[in-house]
Amino acid sequence: MSFWQKLGSDLWQHFWVADKIILYVRIVVTIIIILLATWFSARVFNWVVWAILHRKRGSRVKTVLPLLQSLFGYFVLAVALVVILRVMGVDYKAILAGAGVVGLAVGFGAQTLIRDFIAGFITLFEGLLAVGDYISVGSVEGTVEKIGLRVTQVRAFDGTLWTIPNGELTRFGNKSRDFMRVFVMFDVAYEQDPERAMQIASQVADEWYRQNQGLCFEKPEVQGVLNFGESGMTVRVICKVVPLKHWQAERELRLRLKKAFDACGVEIPFPRRVVYRR
Repeated sequence: MSFWQKLGSDLWQHFWVADKIILYVRIVVTIIIILLATWFSARVFNWVVWAILHRKRGSRVKTVLPLLQSLFGYFVLAVALVVILRVMGVDYKAILAGAGVVGLAVGFGAQTLIRDFIAGFITLFEGLLAVGDYISVGSVEGTVEKIGLRVTQVRAFDGTLWTIPNGELTRFGNKSRDFMRVFVMFDVAYEQDPERAMQIASQVADEWYRQNQGLCFEKPEVQGVLNFGESGMTVRVICKVVPLKHWQAERELRLRLKKAFDACGVEIPFPRRVVYRR
């Protein structure tokens, strides 16, 4: 008998005896049960998250629950892996200790990644952002669609989906909290009476306020002449409104002011120059 034939015979007798086969079957059945239990628990948790999201539609719920769903999935997989290793007779403690050492070594080389995770946790813990908020980060401006521990995704008005590492969210503006202020600025020609123009603007603003009191926290205010430009005097109207409604308010006020000025004969100047010929 050759060496390879003898080796094969010894391996067959060692691994494929009746006791070994029964042990293998038990291990396989146990692993299948563990995987089914893992899948079932993940499905139940996802169903609970789905039910809560449809019952409570707040932005805070939509922000935190998907993140908890992701974390629970990773946790269940990690537990299932440890249990499967224990069933197979592997010294999982040594593996976990080795993984800790490797993780520490990787951590020193992935400081940016760790910074993103810490920044994401702080942002979620303090409630600085929520899904649905309209924010501006540097040159990016749009609606927050997803907040994770590492990155935040923002959908711009043109449809571009921006992915921003949480470590870069050191300074950002949130236009969805508390209130926003409307700024409507217009110019009045120097030949016109500025007090009459401001009176017309005040009447237009008051009429708009009566029709949109649900959007406003206070009555609009005509602040007066703010600047002398090349072609006219600059006047500004301000008003405090609910978040994300300031664009609508500004559009409506500009349109009403233009119509009122045209009806009253108040000229909004165009660029002009006076040339002296010598």
